[in-house]
Amino acid sequence: MNASPSPASSFRARAWRWHFLAALLVVPFILWQSVTGTLYLWSYAWVDHAHGTLRFVEPAAQRAPLDAQLQAARDAMPGSRIDSVLVSSDPARSTQVLFENANGLPVALFVDPYRSDVLGSLGAPQWWPGWTRKLHGGWPLGDAGSWLLELGACWTLVMVLSGLVLWWPRGRGVLAALWPRFHAGRRVLWRDLHACVAVWFSLLIVGFLLTALPWTSFWGGNVLRPIQRALHQQSPEASGFAPVSLEPRSAAAVRPAMLETILADARRHAGDADLQFRFVDGPPEIAVSVRSQRALSSDEVHGLYDRTDGRRAVGADWSDYPTIARAVSTGVDIHEGSYFGRAGPWINTVFALALVWLCIAGAMAWWARRPAGGVGVPPRSSAPWPRWWKVGLAAMAVAMPLLGLSLVLLWCGERVWLRLFPSRSA
Repeated sequence: MNASPSPASSFRARAWRWHFLAALLVVPFILWQSVTGTLYLWSYAWVDHAHGTLRFVEPAAQRAPLDAQLQAARDAMPGSRIDSVLVSSDPARSTQVLFENANGLPVALFVDPYRSDVLGSLGAPQWWPGWTRKLHGGWPLGDAGSWLLELGACWTLVMVLSGLVLWWPRGRGVLAALWPRFHAGRRVLWRDLHACVAVWFSLLIVGFLLTALPWTSFWGGNVLRPIQRALHQQSPEASGFAPVSLEPRSAAAVRPAMLETILADARRHAGDADLQFRFVDGPPEIAVSVRSQRALSSDEVHGLYDRTDGRRAVGADWSDYPTIARAVSTGVDIHEGSYFGRAGPWINTVFALALVWLCIAGAMAWWARRPAGGVGVPPRSSAPWPRWWKVGLAAMAVAMPLLGLSLVLLWCGERVWLRLFPSRSA
């Protein structure tokens, strides 16, 4: 009579099945995000190289007023609304004006800040920072694309946990298990080349996934923001990325904003940083938002300006950020590669290449171990779940509702499948 498998081996079998099936969803997500994220990391450097005549200018003795520069941009793109403006602190840089085309992709137009001459424009695919960032965020599917990416991130966390269960050494030390066994045969080698690299980068993988969640439309908008509001942990109003209304103005009081006045005041607060203007072409009651761009969010300052008189209505710096808002902003710095200065893009690129390698090595490990003539889907296990795993999975499902919903749908789908095809339950 065959001995029944031990609880530990049954749990490993179940972890292996989850790890395998989750890969069908996760691998395309990882490859997509790794490629688009890496392209975005280097997009500005590429545009500088490929379109230097648009990005750089010959400095002169005096700059033209910002209002005149933007008027030239409007004249060059009649009927289009300015989304944002980037005024560089580098005297040899052009002023960057972003519009949005009919497809929702940004079009960058460049103006000589000394002569108010329009140097030219770049749309997709020439404007790499625009379309790579949009693709990384789920364009062109909108919220649905963001939900799919969030679901991929959630299941990648499941992949990490189940992968750690499969990697956990049996019969050899943890330190020894961190290095591939190069002389144990092709099957073991590919398994180790996948598992060891995954363990080396496991903390980074989890960190990058968690720092991405605040940007998602579902988790960021329906989980994080209500928690921040309930705990009074929101970012200061001046740092927001949504239009902010000031007190109403009478029609007689409304006149075009003197952006040059706003620029001079923002420069006094921000020093020699690049300045990003937003809501320049919004309704009169919508404030002009100005943000200084630094490598670290902790060094940035923000201001909301009344477009009717150029008055600084409210400002904010790092001291105005509560704990959760600081954690989210620091996570953004790490995710975008700015936290570690010039080394940041290189670190993130190595990490993205490691993720691509995990997909390749995982596929090779599956190919080497699959049965002849079969796909090699690990069989179902009837052994009970360990209590700690059920508690942990339930906590993740509550913390990440899209993951919880997908688990319910998978469970229901499996029940239906077993009823319809009981002979193919493996």
